Amino acid sequence: MINLRLPVKDVSINQYFGQNFVDFYQKLGMKGHNGVDFAAKHGCPIYASHDGVIYYCGTDNQGGIEVDIWDSKNLFKTIYYHLDSFSVIQGQEVKAGDLIAYADNTGLYTTGDHLHFGLKDTKEDGSTLDFSGGYNGAKNPAPYFTQTYNGIVISNKDWDKSRAYHRYYRGRPKGGYVNELKVIPYMTRRLSRLPKPEEINACVYGGWDIEAVLNPAMYNLWNQLKKDEYLSGQKPFN
Repeated sequence: MINLRLPVKDVSINQYFGQNFVDFYQKLGMKGHNGVDFAAKHGCPIYASHDGVIYYCGTDNQGGIEVDIWDSKNLFKTIYYHLDSFSVIQGQEVKAGDLIAYADNTGLYTTGDHLHFGLKDTKEDGSTLDFSGGYNGAKNPAPYFTQTYNGIVISNKDWDKSRAYHRYYRGRPKGGYVNELKVIPYMTRRLSRLPKPEEINACVYGGWDIEAVLNPAMYNLWNQLKKDEYLSGQKPFN
């Protein structure tokens, strides 16, 4: 059984598994993108998605600085590419949520700081089980994301949503539902449409005002951070 935590704190997807905006992956002999690209700035902490052993940490010719974590019981491994550095050693046992590395833009096939996250089934020795299928042995990790980076359970159908969508991973406090109902009519008038869940959460639980939510330039702030977190100096994707 495969159950994965998200490998980053703030979730925004640059490219999903299987996408192929141009013919780049076809030129590499694949059907499309063989992983999930998470937005991440230089130095952004990267966390282990599951318990396992560090199967490899070093440099890949194409993926740059890399860490692979192997689950020898369930026979799968996760791959973390384009890193700046790592804080583990080969053979080290790690737990889900452990800090393992920091993001960057290393490797040949990358155009900006991010994390490329891959998932592969393995043989008994940890090597990739099967390179057929069109994705260099990888499979889509999306169906297996069930928790945030720090272990809070989320619905798999919402794994790629922002922290605000998940009420900043803090659940619904007592009285929150009533406050949501109160703010919806006002937000509807201001937005000229029904507000989205993450917009409601940003105002009710995040402390943001409607002007911030209306401002496209503020989107990646209020959908990942509460206002007091932002004012304290926190920045998303760092």
